[in-house]
Amino acid sequence: MTGGDLLVVGDVRTMDPAGPRAEAVAVRAGRIAAVGDLRAARAAVPTGTPELAPPGAVVLPGFVDSHVHLIWAGRAAARVGLDDAVSVRDICDRISGHARRHPTRRWIEADAGFDPGDLAERRLPSAAELEAAAPGRPVLLDRKGHDGIANLTALRLAGISAGTPDPPGGRIDRYPDGTPTGLLVEHPAVALVRAVVPEPDQQTRIDWITAGQAELLAHGITTAVDPAVPAAELAAYAAAGRAGALRLRTVAMPLGGDDVDDAQLRRTLDGCDLDRAAPGLLRAGPTKLFLDGGGSLGTALLSSPWPGTDGYHGNQSLRTDTVRAHCAAAAAHGRGVGVHAVGDAAIDLTLSVFAEVAAGKPIAGLGFHLIHAYLGPGPAAMATARRLGVPVSAHPALQWAFGLNLIDRLGEPAAAAANPLRSWLDAGVTVGGGSDGPGPPMSVLHGIWQARTRRVRGRDEPLGPDQAITAPEALALFTTGAAEVAGNRRAGWGAGVLRVGEPADLTLLDVDPLTPDPDALLAGTVLATVVAGEVRYAEV
Repeated sequence: MTGGDLLVVGDVRTMDPAGPRAEAVAVRAGRIAAVGDLRAARAAVPTGTPELAPPGAVVLPGFVDSHVHLIWAGRAAARVGLDDAVSVRDICDRISGHARRHPTRRWIEADAGFDPGDLAERRLPSAAELEAAAPGRPVLLDRKGHDGIANLTALRLAGISAGTPDPPGGRIDRYPDGTPTGLLVEHPAVALVRAVVPEPDQQTRIDWITAGQAELLAHGITTAVDPAVPAAELAAYAAAGRAGALRLRTVAMPLGGDDVDDAQLRRTLDGCDLDRAAPGLLRAGPTKLFLDGGGSLGTALLSSPWPGTDGYHGNQSLRTDTVRAHCAAAAAHGRGVGVHAVGDAAIDLTLSVFAEVAAGKPIAGLGFHLIHAYLGPGPAAMATARRLGVPVSAHPALQWAFGLNLIDRLGEPAAAAANPLRSWLDAGVTVGGGSDGPGPPMSVLHGIWQARTRRVRGRDEPLGPDQAITAPEALALFTTGAAEVAGNRRAGWGAGVLRVGEPADLTLLDVDPLTPDPDALLAGTVLATVVAGEVRYAEV
């Protein structure tokens, strides 16, 4: 990929210890030609080179989000938005309104990031209530990319009844008589309904990619790691790349599972020619596996039972042999695996498999990493991650979004210890910041603020302030740390620093992320986003 020539002027924070501050960055053909004082930078580019110099701008390496569902962000406009719903009645009213506005759309889908504690009734809506909101039209609510809630019509179309057995790795929630309530726990159960939802065409997916990119660029994000990308979406990414529709660097993590092995993933990637579709802007990342559930969902795999349950330790969504096979095959082909592992038991299981693979071949630098890893990882797990060279993709916005829910489920001490950024860093483990959006805020400034303050939604006091990190460490999460998780250095996409020879990916802000007042970040604005020397976003 070739880029443009540009001179960027401002208070430059390079993230390079050899020269942490500068006045300007000179860009030639999409790469940094000079970093230093304004006179030297001007001398490094031809006369007449365009200048980007918003008054008061702080210039940084382009932000990297190590875990953001770009396509999901783009498709949100076509769905009912329920993340901020306050009651079951509110949910049903929004669905009814959507049904009236879109009478020709057969299926009604919604993003439902709420928890029972967010709703006035302190419970989830039932299949019957969702049916009454849109009679005769199938409804499926997506709960945080893990669970689903279906109405009676959707359950009927999927053939789910009292006699339907739970699929391996998933659960159909039921009333005492066995009748499904509508709640489908984890991917294998939701997949029973997904199997009868009509697939969008490729152009629709490309439109979602376009919309998702625009939102991320407005947050100053120049590289996004999109996890859990199935075959049809991999093909859409490749088509978007060939059409010249990609505007930021994207790492697409192909989704593996019990029924999709590594050989199938490689055939899919080869078939759509993803790695050659848009060199410099698109590449395949590590395989993504979902090993357990979520903390706010009460389904993360824990070594001790979840409080208030009859010995329930959480959900193991994949067979251990599946995780082992994916990891061994990926390593053999010089690739990595990112494993969604929230609970301590899932973290330990993942690291034990990683260690098995590493015994035959070092895995450091291949892309193996832990995703989330926020409920109770112990010192031994952290030491193992450091020894193996396994980084963590961590998401401050998640703790902000569900901190109160974790207190309700686990009690304050355990909730305060969740997302232990301080402990991971002190253990010498590389941590890359991400948002896990949409749902949680995708703003990098919000993520930096939360990592520094440990504030959570609906509470004035910080939750677990001993796990807060410093301003420089928080900025590193979304630059050097996330770039490491994304594998950018290995791919030639830069290490998250501004130095000569690096790709010219930059973010310009009107606030200094190293400000001693973290609350100032919440009012901060992205002024411009530059990818390979091209201005891809500018504040109007």
